[in-house]
Amino acid sequence: MRDALDKVHFWKQEHQEDYSRFSLDMMKMMRNDFSQIERIFKMAAKYVPTSVLIECRKLFVSNTDTVLSDDEKTAVAIRVVDEMMAFTGYLRLGFYSEVIGRDKNETNEDLTLIREYGLVDKDMSEEDDEHLYIPYVSAKEFWDSLPSLVQMAVFNFSKGHTAEELATISKRIMLSAIHALPEMYFRLREEIFGERNTLLMCTLYYICFDHGLPKSATALSKVSLNDKQLSIVRESVKTIIVNLVETSVTQGLDKKAEWTKQSKEIEDIEFRQTIKNALANTKGKHGRRIIQQEELSIDDILIAENKTALKETILVALNNMEHEYETAYIKAALLRTNHLDSKTSFATFLRAVNHFSGREHKYDPAQRVDSFITINYKKFAVSSSSKWQRARRVISGLVEGFEKIE
Repeated sequence: MRDALDKVHFWKQEHQEDYSRFSLDMMKMMRNDFSQIERIFKMAAKYVPTSVLIECRKLFVSNTDTVLSDDEKTAVAIRVVDEMMAFTGYLRLGFYSEVIGRDKNETNEDLTLIREYGLVDKDMSEEDDEHLYIPYVSAKEFWDSLPSLVQMAVFNFSKGHTAEELATISKRIMLSAIHALPEMYFRLREEIFGERNTLLMCTLYYICFDHGLPKSATALSKVSLNDKQLSIVRESVKTIIVNLVETSVTQGLDKKAEWTKQSKEIEDIEFRQTIKNALANTKGKHGRRIIQQEELSIDDILIAENKTALKETILVALNNMEHEYETAYIKAALLRTNHLDSKTSFATFLRAVNHFSGREHKYDPAQRVDSFITINYKKFAVSSSSKWQRARRVISGLVEGFEKIE
């Protein structure tokens, strides 16, 4: 999934205005405007396979036997859930993909999804990173483990079911969702690389790169609640905040210190204490999760028949640099002479250059220059700033050198 998240990060750099509008709409929550959350929910629902929705639908009808599907794929999924319900011990789940055909653009490779599940006696999750181990629990045990907020919501929306039936249906929903995770993953990945869904790209960037979970908690804390509103609403907000804190910290999306700083903006003492308690009860992961980048060598990213000559010219350019950020100029020149794939991120380029040259060139200043050259290319082309005038001269000189190499 790391390649998909890299794609999200790159997309945002080219769609700053779209993301700014999205962020403003998210902040409307503090004015009791949840329209953006509703749009995200409706969007997310379309990635959920029919088999999961059918299990959810059983909550809304009194006779679950009437909830059927003629779709063969869905029927198979439902039968798998039937088998999972009878398992004892540990349910071992895994999935992987096989490439059927690949074109020049790796993002368009044809993937086929293969699921694997079975029953084992022992939890091997510490030694086995490729499978998910789920201990067997009875329907009642699963129901009792659900937060009271979820139980209350199920009671409020379900129709004509006994407590035992609700427990069974809830467990079926959980198992069907687990079985559908690989399919949802591939649907999501395909949509990301298609870049067709602005709302999806903004939502993923908001959560994964822009501290979206702490921001949402802060916004929710400012929702106005008057005496006429039921206490369950306030308790719901507190439960949501706790879940946001736990998910954010345990997944390494945000540091505990960032949550502490963000909580100071919350006026409500009770909500602020809720965050404090949640942080105390949550084990941290020492900062935001690092998306492991694919390590590519300089030979992997360069496009030339005579790569040896091109690398020698690049090395000369590196030695002639007056500032650390001029690695961005080298990248720009390589792009202009078609010696570098246009989809190569600056991070990937710099890592390859550092390894090739044996020196550690700084990322931050060069990345900012690269962003200005690539995203604000129209301003860059006409800017009267002495810095950018010199940049254009340096790039032109590099282009002349690179053009001589086939």
